[in-house]
Parts: sequence; structure tokens; C-alpha cells
Amino acid sequence: MDRLTPKLDNIYIVLVEPKQPGNIGSCCRAMKNMGITSLRLVNPVPYLVPETFKLCYGADDLVHNAAIYTDLKSAVSDAGFVVGFTRRKGKNRKPVYWLEEVLPDIINHSQNNKIALVFGRESKGLFNDELRLCHAQAAIPTKLKFPTLNLSQAVLMVCYELFICRHSPDPTVLQFLPQGETEQMYTHIKSTLSLMEYKKKGSNDLPKRILNTLRRIFNRSGLERQETQMIHGLCSRIEKLLKK
Repeated sequence: MDRLTPKLDNIYIVLVEPKQPGNIGSCCRAMKNMGITSLRLVNPVPYLVPETFKLCYGADDLVHNAAIYTDLKSAVSDAGFVVGFTRRKGKNRKPVYWLEEVLPDIINHSQNNKIALVFGRESKGLFNDELRLCHAQAAIPTKLKFPTLNLSQAVLMVCYELFICRHSPDPTVLQFLPQGETEQMYTHIKSTLSLMEYKKKGSNDLPKRILNTLRRIFNRSGLERQETQMIHGLCSRIEKLLKK
């Protein structure tokens, strides 16, 4: 089987609340260098300023064509596979894969799906609730004593790896459900749990723990439409029986 290359037209970069206009410009230049031309911005600072255009140097079209969103959930609603990049550790941030470990999945899934590569704030990165929207969490290998990259450096490294990457995939190339439809499924599950009298008791938020566990399970493999429809059907059947 011929080796696949990433479909760069299906890949877009998401910057969450960037604070420096120059970083937005530098990211646009890095993206255009490597053939990725779709940028989405979540609550950015005012960025149509001279600093941005000075640092984007020839990638003005990416700056002007950037799509603006008020939250990450909306920005990735059409993505079948979402990767959040982070260097922060914590019990809610597992597992975090190295970039080279997620590249094969990005390339495979880009054949039939929109792919969102999400980068967080310059100082705080991505929050836990934002990472829960991601199917995978990834980090770029760096020296442990000085691990943090500038935002545009991180974007450049990821785009570069995709540009040069060649990967022999599994013969089966899947088409995943857009993230927006996946969130509808989680909302349905949450509603069903409520009918089953799963409730928060003090600090023990059992419904949230169940949903987070299901997210981790489903995010490891991805969901196709038929599988999601089956889960919707199961929830509807449980609700019907409970209402009797």
C-alpha cells in the first residue's frame, strides 16, 4: 500500500486566547511556510495591528482569513480529531503523548476528517476543560530543565513535522464524527444519568466523573456515526423505561 501523506487542507490550527499580536503573525508565517493555511482564533487580542503584519511577512492572507470564535467548543465543532498541545502535568492530563506518537493518527485521520491542532495561551496554556474536548493530548520533546516553547515555535515544529512526514498507515482509514455531534452525545448521556438519579454529593461529582471517564475511553479510539447513534439509542431506551 502506498504511503499516505497528510491532507493539509483538512488540518487547521487553533490558538486559544493569544495575548500577543506578534505571536499571531509569527504563527501565520510558520503555517504558510509548511502549507497549512487555515487558522482559527478563540478570543484573541486585537490583532489587525502593524506588529502582526510585520511578523507574518507575506502571510497577510492567513491573518485576514482567520476565523474568530468565542470558545474552543465552537472552534472545533466540525473536527473529527482534535489534538491539544500541552507541557503541563496533572492527574487530569493523562496520557500525554509525544508529538511523533500522534503524527500517524493525525495523518491517517486527515484523509477523511477535519483535524484541529490546538495551542493554548502563552502563559497558561490550555485549561483542563479545554483539554477534555481533545481526543489526544500531545507534547513537543524539549530539554526538561527548559521545556517551554514560544507559541509560534511550537506551531512551526508541529507544522514542519506534518509537512515532511511520511507514514505507512493501517489499511482501514476511519471517518470520525465531528466534535460538535460528539458533544451532543455527551449531553444526552448527562441527561440520562440525571434521570437515573446520578447526582453530585458534596465534593463527589459522580456524573462528571462518569462523563470524563467515557471521554477518555472514546477519545482513545474515536467515534464513528453508527457508534454514536447506538449510544443515543441506548440512552433513549433507558429514558423511556425510566419514564414509565
